Amino acid sequence: MKARFGAVALLLALGVAGTANAKEVDCSAAERSLGTPFASWGEAHSYYERFRGRCSDGALSEALSSQFTQLLSKQWDQLPELQRLGSGDPEFLEWVLLGVYYDPEEVEVNASSTACRLLKRLQACQPTQRALCERLSTRVGPSREYVRACGA
Repeated sequence: MKARFGAVALLLALGVAGTANAKEVDCSAAERSLGTPFASWGEAHSYYERFRGRCSDGALSEALSSQFTQLLSKQWDQLPELQRLGSGDPEFLEWVLLGVYYDPEEVEVNASSTACRLLKRLQACQPTQRALCERLSTRVGPSREYVRACGA
């Protein structure tokens, strides 16, 4: 009985500590740190760990989406790093997937647009990264009409 009570007390203490940590997240610091684009997925992961994935809504969500899109667009060769980080930290990968969204409805559809370039890259992904690319492709240009308009 005593051991059981001790385990319950420990779990409650951890829960309270977790709640206190959740309140300590300073999203104004998160906003300031987004002033410089991520140079790698490792930097994105550090941001995620620092702010525990909690500073990801509103204007911060738009900034993160833009940064993720830019990493995919300009640092395509770093996709294995995203895959490695996502394998080790599935919650980070889910956070990235929620943030990756290039809204094709806001831009004119043309084959040279960022979304079209990303879709083409994702469709031609290396076999070792195919599962990740398939997940990412559901977040970039999800409209069937848009995907068809990008062409082959």
